[in-house]
Amino acid sequence: MSRSDDELPITDGGASVRMQYEEPTAIVDTVVRGVEAVDEPPAPDRPLYDWIEPEAMVDLFDHAAAKGGDVRLEFAVGDCRVVVTSAGTVAVRNDPVGICPTE
Repeated sequence: MSRSDDELPITDGGASVRMQYEEPTAIVDTVVRGVEAVDEPPAPDRPLYDWIEPEAMVDLFDHAAAKGGDVRLEFAVGDCRVVVTSAGTVAVRNDPVGICPTE
């Protein structure tokens, strides 16, 4: 079975959102807005860099854009699974069942 790079498997009927970003520098804000939109109950007030290095994420997608590369990055923020693709999508799903512990 194949899936497109910006799809998240639906495992528990949790909330999800899919957003577009225009350039790599907008990825961090898009991820934060997506997590805020679906995180129920809200994660403790922790900055994004407690979960992932935002500058490294931007650098990765900026480099991919410059080289024409295809990149997919998947990570957890609290109970949310986040998938960012070089196609300009950020998908966030509240899916604690499908996430490995981060601490």
